[in-house]
Amino acid sequence: MIFTQSEWAAVSTGTIAVSAAPIPPSELGQNTLYVFALPARYNFAYPTGYQEVETIIAGNPLHATEVGTGTI
Repeated sequence: MIFTQSEWAAVSTGTIAVSAAPIPPSELGQNTLYVFALPARYNFAYPTGYQEVETIIAGNPLHATEVGTGTI
């Protein structure tokens, strides 16, 4: 999921809901413009490959850069 910083603030405070899940999405990373997040129940049904996804996420693979600067 991709949110603007203001949208993420609204999601974080519960002002807006983005799913029926009782917990909000989890943040994967952000830059000054956007917040990248994982839906709360992306693995709810334990689909094939969910364990591999868990391993990848645990390695902190997302490095959001600033637009046009190439810096982290």
